[in-house]
Amino acid sequence: MKLIHEHFNSLGQYLDVIESRKPNRVFAGHELSSRERGRSFSLTNSYEEANELARIGYKEGLDELQAASRKTRRMGSVPKALPATSVVGFAPHVPNAITGIPCSMITTQKVEQKAKVISILYYMGGACHVNAKEFVEAGKNILNVVYTLELQGYRVALNVLTNFCESSERALCTVQVKNWRQPSNPLKISYPLVHPSFFRRHGFRWLETQPELTDQSFTCGYGRPLEVVEGRNADARRRWLKEQGILQDGWFYTEREEARANEAEELIKVMGIGAKPEKKTASKPKRQEAAKEYKPSGRYEPERGMGLRFEDIELPEPFEIPEDDMPDFSPADLRLPPEALYKKMMGKRGYR
Repeated sequence: MKLIHEHFNSLGQYLDVIESRKPNRVFAGHELSSRERGRSFSLTNSYEEANELARIGYKEGLDELQAASRKTRRMGSVPKALPATSVVGFAPHVPNAITGIPCSMITTQKVEQKAKVISILYYMGGACHVNAKEFVEAGKNILNVVYTLELQGYRVALNVLTNFCESSERALCTVQVKNWRQPSNPLKISYPLVHPSFFRRHGFRWLETQPELTDQSFTCGYGRPLEVVEGRNADARRRWLKEQGILQDGWFYTEREEARANEAEELIKVMGIGAKPEKKTASKPKRQEAAKEYKPSGRYEPERGMGLRFEDIELPEPFEIPEDDMPDFSPADLRLPPEALYKKMMGKRGYR
């Protein structure tokens, strides 16, 4: 089985590449579904209309996403730049200027805060019978996940996966629609997340122009989705994507059906984001057995700690202090400062 995987670092790069390519040897001379299929299948009348939405932004989808995420966005606040004084700035700091302090101008200072980066791989593909509105429902929840994580202090990178499978070849394409360094721009990412044309027009166009494709079976139905090939268990697909190196170490994975069935907070739990690894501790029976086996030896054992009981320690024979060696103090002596009392005590012992 031949695996074809192509990754694009941005949506703009993805669009430029598939528009500059010509149909490959598999699809040359055939009817291209990226241009011929109607509105009921992709919610656009033509490839040109879909391309315009991808370049400019999907305003209708933006309105739907903002309406769905309004509650989530109110849960946090946007950090602001902190005011500070400097030698240059946009307004004078009068007290500092009067006292002659060099930093007598008010400016703003951006404070760099360390934040954990989270990378998500979202598989949005589906068979031809999947209703176009299902892409919209899943996309809303994915964008809400991004909003929720960023309001919690995370930086989020979002990659979208599309795939086409046949018996001899599997073609997979990943596009990074949001870089972790960039804040969320709903107008920019609404089209790839919500609109079915991103998969059913641009995704088809990528397959039609992919130069490594050789299996002629793709012209009959554009292959099968990953869930048909790898089973309907999301964990099985997650493992397969990891084995192929497409789902990288540290990335989190979700897919259309999973995203459609879970709201943002539940979807975050399903993906395992923020989950603390379980601590491995010895079970109670094992600890009891270890305690029974240990017999104190009466000496300090560094590898086990003290582990001693009082009756195991051998004490020296008791001894007495000679009476003539015990210093004699009066009540007045006890009121002396510590230094004076010490000198007097040493003098009575015979030390000078």
